[in-house]
Amino acid sequence: MKRFFCFLLLLSMGLQTLLAQNSGQYIKLSESKYRHSKEYKACNKYQKDAIIFMDMVADTHPYYVKAERREEWFALKPALLEQCKDIQTDEAFVDVLNAVLGPLHDGHTSLVRKNGQAPETQEKPGAAGTSNYDYTLFPDQSICYLQFNRCSDMTGNPFDQFLEEMFARMEEANIQTLVVDAQYNPGGNSRLCSELLLHLSPADKLKSFTTSIRFSDLLSAQYPRMAQDKKNWESRGHVDELYQFPPKKVPEGFRQPKLFEGQVIFVMGRRTFSSAGILMTLARDNHIGTIIGTTSTFSPSHYGELLFYSLPNTGVRGTVSCKFFARPDASSVNEPFLKPDVEIDLNEKDAAWKFICETFGRQ
Repeated sequence: MKRFFCFLLLLSMGLQTLLAQNSGQYIKLSESKYRHSKEYKACNKYQKDAIIFMDMVADTHPYYVKAERREEWFALKPALLEQCKDIQTDEAFVDVLNAVLGPLHDGHTSLVRKNGQAPETQEKPGAAGTSNYDYTLFPDQSICYLQFNRCSDMTGNPFDQFLEEMFARMEEANIQTLVVDAQYNPGGNSRLCSELLLHLSPADKLKSFTTSIRFSDLLSAQYPRMAQDKKNWESRGHVDELYQFPPKKVPEGFRQPKLFEGQVIFVMGRRTFSSAGILMTLARDNHIGTIIGTTSTFSPSHYGELLFYSLPNTGVRGTVSCKFFARPDASSVNEPFLKPDVEIDLNEKDAAWKFICETFGRQ
């Protein structure tokens, strides 16, 4: 199965493989059409980097491929430069730039932060856990509870093998309901979400995201081989257009896992992000199961595939998306949030678990 997903991640132009090779390399932004202007030369270092930052975002992020959006973006520049006039620290500068990025609703495009979050401890079904994934069978309710905390393989227990064991035990115990709790899942590798979905729907029936990329100077600088692709694309008249990748196909020889035919419940919370958000979106748009919990903090259609840069005057680092992923349901592609089918209070753990058992479990 892993071979299939590796295939799905490769694009006809070989771009995905190329992008993966250089990820994490910060490119110092050295070029901007504004660097030789009088305005730029008269600015302090924070204002200078703010000017270069705005130019880079307008040239790189897929959202700003449209001219009217770039106009709206640059209309923010006077206020931003005024804010930067009296800034004294890099941290304050980072806060200001992150604030101006806020309306994008793109968590991947931001200035690099130094702090992180410590994992919480396992308490009960519905609590955050230290394990990436684990499951518990509740035979009396005919429920399998899958706590899916992170989309990342665990050493010695990769997710595809974990799923094979879990579904085999569910079949032995005649479990009729699978609860996938991703309320604390910040994301990771989307392959794991695809592996789960293939146990719930045939591969040839699964609709996926439509992926587009924006060619830019930063993309070419980080991946020099892309410079020629950018030139070829623009030479064919495609200026300020996104390149859309061909649809993915199921390769010959793919082995479809045995499908679980019971009911599936997905738990979505305010800390469900990134690849876990992709899982929720694909479940909704492929009509797989029922989503319960709270309205998402992620956008179903979203941006991703990071480029890494540093600003030349301050050395502040950041990331910016170069791809747009449109959800399968074209009629809902611009919806900013994903709403659950059933809204419940996930803060009340006992009440939430009781609701799941009484509503979806064996009576």
